[in-house]
Amino acid sequence: MNHLTAEVVKKSCAFVLQIQDPTETLKKLAMFFLDRDIALDNLQMHRFRNSDAMLIIHSQIEKDSFARTVESLEQLPGVVKLEWLEGK
Repeated sequence: MNHLTAEVVKKSCAFVLQIQDPTETLKKLAMFFLDRDIALDNLQMHRFRNSDAMLIIHSQIEKDSFARTVESLEQLPGVVKLEWLEGK
């Protein structure tokens, strides 16, 4: 009896984004994660008085696509600043 197990290696990470125009940028971010089939573990938003906001997104991303995901997020319209923390 042979058993075949496929395991996708994912990396835990947290993205911290400073965004402008939160309503439009959240729509773009939602489509970004849906199109790439990236599940979000947790999302928190803190809105500032000047209508900017900060998002903290916890997710698990495949190791081989992590760099491309970060690069694409940085280029997304409405994203002012991006930082990330990687889990071990």
